[in-house]
Amino acid sequence: MANWTISDFLKKLASEEPVPGGGSVSALSGALGAALIVMYSKLGNLRKGVAGDDQEVLQKIAIEAASYQQKLTRLIAEDSLAYDDVMQAYKLSKTTDEEAKIRQHAIQKALHLAVEIPLQTMNACVESLYLIYEVGMIGNPSALSDLKVAEYLCRAGAKGAMENVLINLSSIKDQDFLRLVEAKTGKLRQALDEIRGPKDTPGKA
Repeated sequence: MANWTISDFLKKLASEEPVPGGGSVSALSGALGAALIVMYSKLGNLRKGVAGDDQEVLQKIAIEAASYQQKLTRLIAEDSLAYDDVMQAYKLSKTTDEEAKIRQHAIQKALHLAVEIPLQTMNACVESLYLIYEVGMIGNPSALSDLKVAEYLCRAGAKGAMENVLINLSSIKDQDFLRLVEAKTGKLRQALDEIRGPKDTPGKA
């Protein structure tokens, strides 16, 4: 899916088929944001007179952002596959008690994955937001609008992924798993509220 053209992805997205859907779009949003962070970091290193220490930080951030970009790109397809697994599980036969038991186990297993994938997306988007704040203090001011777009994309990706986590949690019966995911989601939601954007940085940007 990540190798589709933009036109192919949008055509599939606008079809009556359930995938790709919001989860994949959330991962794509985060991947686009991370890619812009890489670009902004590289542009910062091209500035004349950039300090050596700043060059090292910019290079480090570019590498970290690229890793999040790659992870989120993989999650575009993985989210759709996870949703497919849930749908296939619901289609299993439940004629006998044994079949019903097998079906219920398959549904719960698939739902766990359908929660874990967007949770990974949310985490990667939040981590990317931390990079945005850091790079905003030493990057190229003339490209600040690009960094702001990166912030909006990463926030949208994180919030969209959170919605996918929450909607699937309602069908999961494993209380230990629920508590664990709710704790992780709570921390990430708090981070979203607390992370400052590049407009708040006190440095050159």
